[in-house]
Amino acid sequence: MGYTITEIENAIITALKASDMGGYCKKIDSYQIEGGDLEDQIRIFAGQMPCALVVYTGAGYAHHPNKQQDKEMIFSILVCAQSMKGSGEARRATVGTYKMLDDLRSTLTGEKCGLIIDPLMPVREAAEVNTKMFSAYSMEFRTKCRFIL
Repeated sequence: MGYTITEIENAIITALKASDMGGYCKKIDSYQIEGGDLEDQIRIFAGQMPCALVVYTGAGYAHHPNKQQDKEMIFSILVCAQSMKGSGEARRATVGTYKMLDDLRSTLTGEKCGLIIDPLMPVREAAEVNTKMFSAYSMEFRTKCRFIL
């Protein structure tokens, strides 16, 4: 059975809200960066940090007989935190981005989020923005589901 991108994205958001992250994140939701400078875009969320923001980033397809397709999808979760103390506290604090990355990985790795999909598996994490006052990292997760056309 195939799911829409929105259904999978919503299931990931629900899983994150039900995890430890739901207890300390001010915002866990879908997001869209409007282009331009990522740092400027993240500053828009400053009052809602720490936050975890989920977005679908793309897919690849494998084709099978009888009009079946496997869709391998990538979802990226952006975790953001801020600290008025500076000195890397947005990364290393009790609720900094390093803790958020660990919690994110332990929450989603191997999970199907209540759907009939391949378990979510982390494939990449990267620093997006690190300043004196805030930090943002992304972690990409891969899953796959089969569609019958």
